Amino acid sequence: MFRVSQFATAIAGIAFVASLYAADLKSGPQVGKSVTPFNPTHVTGPDAGKSSCLV
Repeated sequence: MFRVSQFATAIAGIAFVASLYAADLKSGPQVGKSVTPFNPTHVTGPDAGKSSCLV
């Protein structure tokens, strides 16, 4: 039972440290930054290897 408690404590400590690092991550484009163009390339189907607009 003591080993389970130690294991749970270690996992909780790892999760806590990971959450500190995750706090610095930012998702998506930030306000005021320009967005780079996205040019998809087909990898399957009749247009494989071609780049075209999907819309």
